[in-house]
Amino acid sequence: MALTQLLVETIILVSFVLALRALPKRLWGGVAKIKWGRALLAIALAVMVIYIAIAMMGARDQTRISLEWPELAYHEGYGKNIVNVALVDMRVWDTFGEITVLAAAATGVASLIFAGRSFGSRVRAHEVEPGSIDSGSEAMGNKESKDVELRIARRFATSGNQDWLMAGSTLVAERRSIIFEVVTRLMFHSVLILSVYTLLTGHNTPGGGFAGGLIAGLALTIRYLAGGRIELSESLRIAPGLLIGGGIALAGLAGIVPLLLGDEIFTMYAVEFWFFGDQKFVTSTIFDIGVYLVVLGLVQDVLRSLGSEIDSLSEGRSPVDRHDFVQASQTGVGR
Repeated sequence: MALTQLLVETIILVSFVLALRALPKRLWGGVAKIKWGRALLAIALAVMVIYIAIAMMGARDQTRISLEWPELAYHEGYGKNIVNVALVDMRVWDTFGEITVLAAAATGVASLIFAGRSFGSRVRAHEVEPGSIDSGSEAMGNKESKDVELRIARRFATSGNQDWLMAGSTLVAERRSIIFEVVTRLMFHSVLILSVYTLLTGHNTPGGGFAGGLIAGLALTIRYLAGGRIELSESLRIAPGLLIGGGIALAGLAGIVPLLLGDEIFTMYAVEFWFFGDQKFVTSTIFDIGVYLVVLGLVQDVLRSLGSEIDSLSEGRSPVDRHDFVQASQTGVGR
């Protein structure tokens, strides 16, 4: 729980910081007056909720059902991580409802940010017309800097150079952090491997699909912060909408297959086999992989909506990617 809470708070912090850029510089014209009636009503409501919570906790007269969960998790769910087994087995319906809510939230965010664009589509390149100067870096915003930025683009962007982290060809110098770029190159793949490890071992150790998806999302967040929106568009090889839809479909499939075998929906099985030692595979891992894909798709869509799209809107032009710089270097735009 502590691991998941830390990861969730980190993602929320990044999302809030990205969203704050879309707010106006001044939210009100003067000093707001305190409306004492509403303030007293809010305080009274808070006191009432606290009192109800304390009264409900003190009114228990039966043994807690959670005391039996360790035994149920180990013997019925075939796992030692009580939290993860509860999420993907004992209370699987709650988790399935939660991932559908996440999909709805991602759809809502995309609908608010993307006006007139299809949900889940990748950031697409547009062709640079000869003589046009609508191509440049992440920080392009005025005519004086465009020539300099295009010279930087022609210097770093060549048709045969497929850089993994393209900040050198898409960001001007004042927007770059060399230390951050080096750290990103060192950490990105390791963090992705850690996310897969957390996913596969979460049934018996701290982790699971939700935590693993958040860790993979943080890896993409680091890459976006280091390379900007163009780097993010290059890293999204699979559309966020496809990940979210595929994750929900896989989780649903994990529940439907037991029905075809004559068991109840979302019945989980344990398969023991030998592969360089005795191994055990629990079918709830398939459901966990679906949760992993949904969470990863949600984080990708938040970065795409609140990150790269707001960057594009703030620059006042349509999104571009690295191919614009390649074409600019070939056609000599801005010389």
